[in-house]
Amino acid sequence: MLSQKPVFLRPGNDTLYPIKNKDGVIETLVNPNADSALSIDSDAKSNFVYNRYHHLPFEAQRKKLPVFQYRNHILYLLEKYQTLVLIGETGCGKSTQVPQYLYEIGHKVCVTQPRVAAALSLACRVADERGVQLGDEVGYSAAMTSVRTPETGIVFMTEGVLLREMFASPLLMQYSCIVLDEVHERSQLTDVLMGLLKKIAKKRKNLKIVVSSATMDADFLKEYFNVNDGKTTKRSSSVVMSMTGRTYPIDVFYVEEPVPDYVKATIDTIIKIHENEPFGDILAFLTSQEEILAALDSLEQYAQENNEKNTYRKTFPSGIAAANLSVLPMYGSLPYYKQIKVFQTSERNVRKVVLATNIAETSVTINGVVYVVDCGFHKLPHFEPAVGVESVSVCPVARHNAAQRAGRAGRTRRGKCYRLYTEAAHAALAASAPPEMCRSDLSAALLRLRALGIHNLLRFTFPTPPPAKSLLSSLETLYALKAIDKLGELTECGKMMAELPLKPMLAKMLCSSDEFGCIDEMLSIVSMLQIDGVFTKQGTGKSNIAARISRRNNFEVAEGDIIMYLNIFDSYLKLRSDGDKKSKKACKDWCQRMFINYRVMEKAVDIRNSLEKLIKDHFKLRNKEYEGPDLGSGKCVRIMRAVVSGLFPQAAYLAPDNSYRGVRGAVLHVSPDSCLYHVQQPKWVVFASVQSSGDKTCMREMMVINKQWLLEIAPHYYKET
Repeated sequence: MLSQKPVFLRPGNDTLYPIKNKDGVIETLVNPNADSALSIDSDAKSNFVYNRYHHLPFEAQRKKLPVFQYRNHILYLLEKYQTLVLIGETGCGKSTQVPQYLYEIGHKVCVTQPRVAAALSLACRVADERGVQLGDEVGYSAAMTSVRTPETGIVFMTEGVLLREMFASPLLMQYSCIVLDEVHERSQLTDVLMGLLKKIAKKRKNLKIVVSSATMDADFLKEYFNVNDGKTTKRSSSVVMSMTGRTYPIDVFYVEEPVPDYVKATIDTIIKIHENEPFGDILAFLTSQEEILAALDSLEQYAQENNEKNTYRKTFPSGIAAANLSVLPMYGSLPYYKQIKVFQTSERNVRKVVLATNIAETSVTINGVVYVVDCGFHKLPHFEPAVGVESVSVCPVARHNAAQRAGRAGRTRRGKCYRLYTEAAHAALAASAPPEMCRSDLSAALLRLRALGIHNLLRFTFPTPPPAKSLLSSLETLYALKAIDKLGELTECGKMMAELPLKPMLAKMLCSSDEFGCIDEMLSIVSMLQIDGVFTKQGTGKSNIAARISRRNNFEVAEGDIIMYLNIFDSYLKLRSDGDKKSKKACKDWCQRMFINYRVMEKAVDIRNSLEKLIKDHFKLRNKEYEGPDLGSGKCVRIMRAVVSGLFPQAAYLAPDNSYRGVRGAVLHVSPDSCLYHVQQPKWVVFASVQSSGDKTCMREMMVINKQWLLEIAPHYYKET
């Protein structure tokens, strides 16, 4: 019998568990780019894992996972070695099972994840498998929310949280084992953590480290984490274990001549395979959602004609048995009920064609694929220090990616991979794609490393050293924000900025808000910039028009999005001030009337409360007194100047061709989501982030400024010519 009486929660009551939307996706409510160095391409990443044993009890499901048969090997190797590099493809159970195996033998485990949604969903899953309440034995800490106690045995967290825990405990004495998950993504924070954990491993010989990856140069990781110097002992302190299943041989084919249009070539290749090759599913790689939908249109038209003809023919002209065709898209922002179709076995005599972004390289594993069509390109975001803005470009894959794509074919039987580029082009490809460390803005990472007491940033042992140009540009940004002085030492402002879980520019806005007498307003603005999807998404038709009119009439202001967010937050806080049930209902009704997402606003309030504790209680910042009434346009100008004090490196001016130019020459456009999109374009603006759509780089979260403010607030950065 149950030891305690079950508690039934009314629908709508706040539960411990993260809330899922109608697709079954956990809603994190935070801006996914708030903690990452480069903006995340939602089409190339997915937290969706297909579980074909979901109808079985949890205990039986755990035993069905490929990792289960390796349990004793994993524990034995961790007893003998300090670091275990674990290679196993997505879905083998390494993220959920390995932490449990370690906890069962007495370890206190910390598991890092590159994304918030992954940390939350894994914590929920592991708590369910162990039959415990989330927050006791299993907990998580991500997106400024922590559900755990000091006694929690398995903690899932984002990489930024672990990095901040090092401020309090540099040797991480509270954990006996650290699991670095999804290392193949090589995000900027993963690389920083690997560098720091290598230092900790030298000091703490009893700390166990598990580095788990779906694909990755395992020998490179093994060498990197080998902390034995070879003088005291010849044996390595790290070991590799691979759990990849059996792979069959793969025949690789190249084109004789380069193809002019790889989307059209992909369609033609799929049709050729279908009509000339024995039965087996096809996986085709394209770069973006737009390309996938274009190819989908053409192939669905062909599939319809093909399936009609098959009613009165047994074979194709080539002599191959005729089969029907079913075409399915696969990219990260596709709803889960559509993603699941890719994993389900198709009907008899129906060949499945999956058109995927590079999500199918590592993020998901699709069974039954025999033929792979590789277009040879993928999308990569990169930060250009000379221009000072990030952009996304389609570029050739590396040989490592090409091998990974081909490997998807040989999982059930001998496979074939068709590469839409020449063999000479393949030989000329780079060995591996540059990790995020080498193509992103490093200012946040360098500030944190500096705060952890690492003095020589240029000699820090990164797994892949970033270009000197990026390092110098990031140090220049930190110097301009007055976070470091001429000697590279942290200033008082820099120490505060490093402690805030924000990007350096937003942290600077908060730390200098006391001088402008607007701490409360800055807290509200920064909290609103940390969340995602303030306005609820409406379909088409009347509700969409009503939502846009409501937004325009109630919130949009000539000063731009940042002041609009402040107005929304202020209105919400006024309603919420009582904190009783009536005000909660009033908030919900108001949000519904104004087409605003209630849960996102609640998340913003939580973030603001945690930042307020840091700013007012810990840093003891107080507003500077100003003469005259503290309202109206005078106050608004002070708030806008406080925003400029942090965002001044991201200023842009209107060029004669009606696009904007960044201060260093980047060509920028106004995002269609911005409230400045439908009005006369202002001469000077600052922006908090950018997003790439097609070949354009658009500014988001904008604010209109006066050119004179830049010269007054940042004379060390701007000079009038």
